[in-house]
Amino acid sequence: MPEALPRVAGPITAGEMLRSGGIDPDALVAIAPRVTPDAVTVRVASPLFRMVWARGISAVTMPWAIYVTPTVMERHLAGGEPARTGRLMVHELMHVEQWRRLGGFRHLVQYLGDYLRGRAHGRTHWEAYRAVRLEREARAAARLMSETQPR
Repeated sequence: MPEALPRVAGPITAGEMLRSGGIDPDALVAIAPRVTPDAVTVRVASPLFRMVWARGISAVTMPWAIYVTPTVMERHLAGGEPARTGRLMVHELMHVEQWRRLGGFRHLVQYLGDYLRGRAHGRTHWEAYRAVRLEREARAAARLMSETQPR
């Protein structure tokens, strides 16, 4: 039986998910000046879309939206692990920033180039993924924002 998607009354924004995680969306402007978190929609990815994701991926960012697993959305709607959700949103919003800063073509070339170089050098999928420069930048931003926000 297909997995049921969480019911969401209306659009949920990355800004809302940041605030629920204790992160001020306005503070993000210093590291992601091209992003307005309240203008970025967060959607549950369809089962078909998730079929192409590697196991363990919680979200994928496209230039127009952030797509999350049903588990991430359910956790947000239930108020569970808000700090984790906040960090994930910072990470994904950095990918929105990267798309806008580099443009779609350059973003894809850099991302895929880094990943494929890592694989060609014998790295596992996860090692190559973690070594992608754009992923390292997004992880660093999420770490910085979660460390600098008041509790």
